[in-house]
Amino acid sequence: MNLLDENIRRDIFLFCRQRLYLNPSEEDYKEFVSLFKDYKEDLRRSEYEYNVENVSSLYEVINEDMLKYRVFIEPKHDGTQIVMKVNDKIHLSHKSGSGINKQDIALLFGVFIKFREDFLELLRKAKEEGVIVKMEIFGKEYSPFKIEKESLNFSVFDVLKGDHYLLPIELSYPHSVEFIEIKSLKDIDSRKVLSWLKSKEGVVVKIYDDSLPYRKAKNFNMLAFKYKPFIAQLVDEMKGKKIIKDQGKFSAIFSELITEYAKDKTKSFEEILEKVKEDHEELKDFIDKNHEIIKDYWFNSKAVRSVLQLIDMK
Repeated sequence: MNLLDENIRRDIFLFCRQRLYLNPSEEDYKEFVSLFKDYKEDLRRSEYEYNVENVSSLYEVINEDMLKYRVFIEPKHDGTQIVMKVNDKIHLSHKSGSGINKQDIALLFGVFIKFREDFLELLRKAKEEGVIVKMEIFGKEYSPFKIEKESLNFSVFDVLKGDHYLLPIELSYPHSVEFIEIKSLKDIDSRKVLSWLKSKEGVVVKIYDDSLPYRKAKNFNMLAFKYKPFIAQLVDEMKGKKIIKDQGKFSAIFSELITEYAKDKTKSFEEILEKVKEDHEELKDFIDKNHEIIKDYWFNSKAVRSVLQLIDMK
């Protein structure tokens, strides 16, 4: 994407003004372009998160066996995730490894305008330490599910150094993610977790060690289990109808489908499904084999319809 193209510049300014309620100057854009004009989209990595079916399932994850590892709970913000590496150039992608688009650049520009010093410090530290940073841009101005109540912000939720993710307690970057470390079941702050479930998209449980047992879903030294409240409705309906055996993958697909719909309601079902396949290589074969079942459930499920109606009303 050529950030010097006049049409792209105009669209980015328009997004910032209409969606983010920011009023960027030409000097802001010149400085931003000086940093990002030659960005690369070559961070092609494939990682996997387990989708957890309901809140009680989180307690099945955080059990005595897992507590021998380092365990943390974090809020899952409702926004856009961007992965970034900085050396002589800035390298960008989505967490799934797919390329970024004009809206992502506009969100980065918005963060740059609002948190210039913090953002420049993040770029400096990422370059100096040779790390890959995962950040989420969110806020009431940009919240696909219309969940976030605070103003535009960003959160650094993962930092990969070599082949190891840093523990949340090791993150010393601007806007590092909030977290709870769980050393015993008594450490689970129910009020805090419930507040995240009410005011965020959900929660993520992260488990760190070099000898983690889930080889299939291992992201170097980390396992991630995410829970989005609306998924519980889908899982309950799936179980009642006995639609498909692998409910884990089925619910993961619908979690991503609904998230993509919330981001852009103008896209057709097939366009959204292709985006999910592009972003989630681990689900592609399952989607291809069960395309008609997935399509039928999307258009005829009461649970899906109720979630989409809530999104449309917001």
